[in-house]
This record gives sequence, C-alpha cells and structure tokens, in this order.
Amino acid sequence: MSKKPKKAEKTEEPIEETPVVEETLEVLEPEEEAAADAAEAGEEKKEEEQEDFKDQYLRLRADFDNFRKRTRREKEEWTQRSLDNVVTDLLKVLDSFDLGIENSKGKEFTEDTLKGFELVRGQLSGTLGTYGLKEVEVADGIFDPNLHEAITHMPSPEVEEGGIVAVTRKGYQLGSRLLRPVQVVVSAGAPEAASTEAEENA
Repeated sequence: MSKKPKKAEKTEEPIEETPVVEETLEVLEPEEEAAADAAEAGEEKKEEEQEDFKDQYLRLRADFDNFRKRTRREKEEWTQRSLDNVVTDLLKVLDSFDLGIENSKGKEFTEDTLKGFELVRGQLSGTLGTYGLKEVEVADGIFDPNLHEAITHMPSPEVEEGGIVAVTRKGYQLGSRLLRPVQVVVSAGAPEAASTEAEENA
C-alpha cells in the first residue's frame, strides 16, 4: 500500500499589529488641543466683553446720576433766583406800606383807615413769610457788617462809637440767606470825642 504523503504543515507568520489607536491618538491630540485653546480664547474674549459691557453700564449709570443731580440743582437754583427776584420786588411794597403808615400817624386819617393799612401790610408780610422771608433784627444796637449797611456816621452822645443810631431801611433774610441788608446810621461817638479826633486828623 502506498502511503499518502503528509501534508506539509503550514507555518503561520506572525501578523504585525498596526498601531491604529496610537496613530489615531497622535492625529487627534493636536486637533483637540487647538480646539481647547480656541474654546479658552473664546471664554477669555467673552469675559473681556462682559467686563467692557459692565464698565460701560457703570459709566452710563454714573453719568446719568450726575446729569440728574445737576438738573435738580439747576432747577432749585433757578427756582430760588426767581423767588429772590419776586420777593425783592415785593419788599418795595412793604417799604411803601411802612412809610405810609408812619407818615399817616397824627394826621387827618381815621383810626380805622390806619388799621386797614396795617392789616393789609400784615397780610403781605405773612404771605411772604410762608416763603421764608423774615426781618433782620437790630435790637442789640451793635453794628454787624454781615447784616447791616452803614450809610453814614454821625456823632451821638447816647450811643457809643460803632453802635447803631438809627435804622433808615429794614433788612430781610430769605431762609438763611441775606436778601437785603439793614441800612443804618452808625455812631461816631460823643460829639467832643468826634471833634477832637477830627482836629487830630487835620
């Protein structure tokens, strides 16, 4: 019997594994890094824009607040100036009432007529008082350059030098501000002292 020849055993050659994963990683890593850098840059840019918007908002808000305050202040100043002008003009009316009442005393006027004038004068003064008008007091008789206006000096045996001899026109304040100073006559001292001083100056 003839023996069948044995088949030659096949030797399998080792299959070389291709580093597919490693190559893929090597290819993807730079792209991912670039994408991450781009995303980070985008976030930074977004934060910068938000900061810019915030700064612009704060500046606009500050500008608007300043504008509102300035407008309110200008309105108050305009109102105050208008009130000053109106009250100053009405002071002439008060002066006329005072002068008329003073000159009418002891003359051919009935008591009711004088009371009527005084009543109208009081109403006008009270109305202006609601806006803050008040008369400047000179009761102490001491000259104050901040409140009084000296129109002349005259010797006085009764009032010491620098004191107020007479009031020629009333003064008024509007609120805490001096609207019109009091016009006064200031004492130059006793007549003898005044003449001696004049001789010394000559």
